[in-house]
Amino acid sequence: MIEILETFEFGFVFEIQNNHPYNVPNDFEIFLNGEFKLKTNTNVIGFYDLKPNVTYEVSIKKLISETVTFNVTTLKPNYVINIKDFNAAGDGVCDDTSAINLAIYQAPDGALIYFPKGTYLVDQILLKSNLNFYLDKETTIIQNTTRDKMGILSGLQKNYDHTENYLNTTWEGNPLSSYCPLIYAKDICNVKIYGFGTLNGNGEDSGFWINPKAIRDNYRPKNVEFVNCDNISVCGIKSLNSSCWNIHTLFSTNINFYDLHIESVDTSPNTDGINPESSENVNIIGCTFNVGDDCVAIKSGKYYLSQYFYKPSSNINIRNCLMKKGHGGVVIGSEIASGCENIQISNCIFSETDRGIRIKTRRGRGIKSVVSGINVYNCEMDRVKFCFTINMFYNCDPDGKSDYVKNKNVTDTDEFTPTVKNINLEKVTAKDSRGCAIFIYGLPENPVANIKLKDCDFHLSDKLINEIPEMLEDFEMIKDLGIYTNNAKVEFINTTFDGTFEKVML
Repeated sequence: MIEILETFEFGFVFEIQNNHPYNVPNDFEIFLNGEFKLKTNTNVIGFYDLKPNVTYEVSIKKLISETVTFNVTTLKPNYVINIKDFNAAGDGVCDDTSAINLAIYQAPDGALIYFPKGTYLVDQILLKSNLNFYLDKETTIIQNTTRDKMGILSGLQKNYDHTENYLNTTWEGNPLSSYCPLIYAKDICNVKIYGFGTLNGNGEDSGFWINPKAIRDNYRPKNVEFVNCDNISVCGIKSLNSSCWNIHTLFSTNINFYDLHIESVDTSPNTDGINPESSENVNIIGCTFNVGDDCVAIKSGKYYLSQYFYKPSSNINIRNCLMKKGHGGVVIGSEIASGCENIQISNCIFSETDRGIRIKTRRGRGIKSVVSGINVYNCEMDRVKFCFTINMFYNCDPDGKSDYVKNKNVTDTDEFTPTVKNINLEKVTAKDSRGCAIFIYGLPENPVANIKLKDCDFHLSDKLINEIPEMLEDFEMIKDLGIYTNNAKVEFINTTFDGTFEKVML
């Protein structure tokens, strides 16, 4: 019933496993060594202000009419390195970049980098292997977004005779240069970042949100990026005000995101929450999202990456998360040219997102773009516009509006034809949905295959919106659309649809 997700020098995070998405119906109380600590109802709980090398007896009282008790021991720190000892001011005015990166650079393996209370203005922070990072209460790290101060990441680094390429970052699925994220890590392993602190990308005041798709010297920075990293955990932290995506993993393995709080202004452009790209063994558990774009977007690059750096996204577990607002709750694509497999989405709540589960791709993503093995279980949707959509004619970007992409007639299957198949939704309930429940539009030459909805319940609002459910060319609005499938094989098992379903087109 209880799983310890991660332990640290100054705390731990655990999960209460049950059949209630994200939280239980009633509040319960948590005591540590007999002392009252917290009242909550969420399934994932983190403590980040404890003492190191101490065994805590955790008692959870009134948890579904029972008391649960277990023990957990915090880690014993080796070296604790206070960044203020390296002349970091923490006043939000002085530039603390050099002090912090020097503290990291000289730290021995196994050390803890400690950020005490304060506001640390930096250009970027560069991480190193075998270190833990602890952000104390009322700690904020904010990015200096003055263009001539920010480092620039080259998408591809060519070797001396231009015969080989080294990948450093991507921008929307292509290896393009961008400003360095607030926190950047490459080729590192064995790192934990945790605490009650905040990462502030300073996006709202940076000017990056004005005409956001335009290249102004370089593309916008993210808040956090891990490239070719292994065994990384980020827990408890709040990420906000990112200039672009909040958290991006690229070609990384064994990555854990627990108990994070990710926030962006509703109107902020492309401020996705967590985007695993060509990454495997990723856990996103107990996280809260309120963002200006997709909450979680699983990607694997555009066509170029699939040819030269092929790696699908796989074994991604999204559980006990709350998606408050965003364009999509859990989204796959559209940059999915290397495909993805074995994606598990369970015990999540989607509240007022534009879409709940969304898959988007198009001709040109390529034959390696196989989206398969997507399993959604025991999730709730509330006031979501469009509950479940699959769109194989996704029209974003200029090439998405080409005749090749938007042609609804059968074309030859070739090396540019993507595949979507083997998608299962079970025990998904949706209430007060504002648009259609199901919208699936597959390719006529390669239809969406083996889609199954079992024991699901969809209820539409009596005040439906008149919006096209997906981004595709040459699709006319259908008023009061409830279910729409085209070029798709869909099986409904014990699945109910209530409310205003004027139009069902199968």
